[in-house]
Amino acid sequence: MPAETTSLVTHAQTDQTELSENFRSLFRQHPSGVAVLTAQTEEGPVAMTITSLTSVNASPALVAFSLSKASSATPGILSSSSVLVHFIDEESLAVAQVAATSGVDRFADRDSWGYLPTGEPHYTAARRWARGSIRSTLDVDGAVLVVLDVVEARDGRLDATEGDGGVVYRNRVWRKLGAPHS
Repeated sequence: MPAETTSLVTHAQTDQTELSENFRSLFRQHPSGVAVLTAQTEEGPVAMTITSLTSVNASPALVAFSLSKASSATPGILSSSSVLVHFIDEESLAVAQVAATSGVDRFADRDSWGYLPTGEPHYTAARRWARGSIRSTLDVDGAVLVVLDVVEARDGRLDATEGDGGVVYRNRVWRKLGAPHS
């Protein structure tokens, strides 16, 4: 008896609009951690919220993320000698919301941020962060994939209790993480 064959649908066989809509729907339902990138440029500080941060390696410490070419902050981040990654939790959610808002001055509230001794803009509500320099980039259609060499990492929440939650972004909504499941 002949083996059954499975029909594989390729990109060329699929209506690209339908594929794009289904793809977006998949990732809207996929919870992602939230981070804010900041960098200092000649024009001033820039910031953007990302949900694409991933660990690549622990030694050497490397992270990767994706930047939209449509974002006004992308050119500044890509041209900066150093980038600060703020890890967002419940206490710093407002930072992510501001950095994700188009057309606002993300640094208008002078009391919410300052500069690290190394020169990067730092939102003080985010006590967990990593600082690094861009190792490599890859242009991919409307995005740029970035690999960052981490040269310093700070976890100012080492003393946090189990109830102190992180934040994820799912289906266009910020969500605070609840109790762990066993």
